[in-house]
Amino acid sequence: MKKIVTLLLFMTPFIGFSQNVPIDFETGGQGANWTWTVFQNADNPPLEFVSNPDPSGINQSATVAKFTARDTNAGAAPFAGLESQHGSDIGTFDLTAENALVTIMVYKTKISDVGIKFATPTGGAQMEIKVANTLINQWEQISIDFSGYIGLPETTGLDQIIVFPDFIPRTADDIIYFDNITFGEAIPNTIGLPITLEGGQAPAFSDFNGSTTVAVTNPDASGSNTSATVAQNIVPAGAAFAGVNFPVNNIDITTDKVFSLSVWSPLPNTPVLLKLENASGVNSERIGLTSSENTWETITFDFTDEGQLTYQSATIFMNFNQTDAANQVYYWDNLVLGETLGVSDNTLVDIKVYPNPATSMLHIEANQEIQTIEIANLLGQIKYFKAIDTKNSTIDVSNLATGLYISKVVFYDGTIQNIKFLKQ
Repeated sequence: MKKIVTLLLFMTPFIGFSQNVPIDFETGGQGANWTWTVFQNADNPPLEFVSNPDPSGINQSATVAKFTARDTNAGAAPFAGLESQHGSDIGTFDLTAENALVTIMVYKTKISDVGIKFATPTGGAQMEIKVANTLINQWEQISIDFSGYIGLPETTGLDQIIVFPDFIPRTADDIIYFDNITFGEAIPNTIGLPITLEGGQAPAFSDFNGSTTVAVTNPDASGSNTSATVAQNIVPAGAAFAGVNFPVNNIDITTDKVFSLSVWSPLPNTPVLLKLENASGVNSERIGLTSSENTWETITFDFTDEGQLTYQSATIFMNFNQTDAANQVYYWDNLVLGETLGVSDNTLVDIKVYPNPATSMLHIEANQEIQTIEIANLLGQIKYFKAIDTKNSTIDVSNLATGLYISKVVFYDGTIQNIKFLKQ
């Protein structure tokens, strides 16, 4: 059953791309390692691959493409763009009903057309199709429908994609970010680690073999997990491999390779399997074992001996390869890569962070002197750092984008506390 589920999750609805999509510009993915040629753009500055300028919206990717569109008064054309290399990047394919819907995420500072077209090895192509964005200064996913071209000349044996990120005359240079070019059905909206289920974070749960997973109020907000929201997983009687899969935005285990998960189990010695799945078909899995029952505890999954890969989805099996005579209800929370999230790393330290959610000012009070305070988003990007020599501090968070953040509080005795808060 597991093999069938994995196949269904990653089987693309068309033939000929040979795993060369989606174009996500991530390490281990597609796009960043391609040969892109910029054209009709004055001095033709090369396409760049940079950190996501706004990972708080619909696109939480770590890496995106950056295109600098030159001023048309300085010699650039309105149709300045970029093209992949014939034959070696996107692969060879025919335009069909299964891949004719193309989606692309864009981040722009103004409204302008985005154009895409495809070419054959000899350069033959139908006219580009253009669609304008409707939002500015935030990520937007737009769809471009090529279904009207199916069956026309120069729509078979295609081996090149051409993108026009800013199809408009310009009076100054413009910066356009784009990402996640998909074909066929749009990929689900993915989220980044850690999975905390707080602040409206909602993984696209896909259960199988009878498993049922929903986000619920924490039934036991005590001990090591006082989070407001957790995942409830019901495993039916007699099901040894019931599990839940959800897309995750490119898990990179190049540096950090150990995951932690908060688990509440009605049974002791419960084997929990974490499976990481890669779009290219390379999957890895590890088992953690609970030691308690009817209480929250943290278990770990060590992928140290795995290579430097990125993964696009995760699957969790509670009570893996075991069968029970009755349905069992499990809870899990805080899937983290690297440092464990929790109420604190030293429960002896009394600390308060309020208000939560916060809109402008965040107050931190402790019964020990604080050395430093660091605030990071869910991608681990540090948004604030301050040295503190008192037991309390007030931080202006009004400039932070809406979303969930982690406040890392370091005390002079070396203890550390990680407090999650929501910025509204």
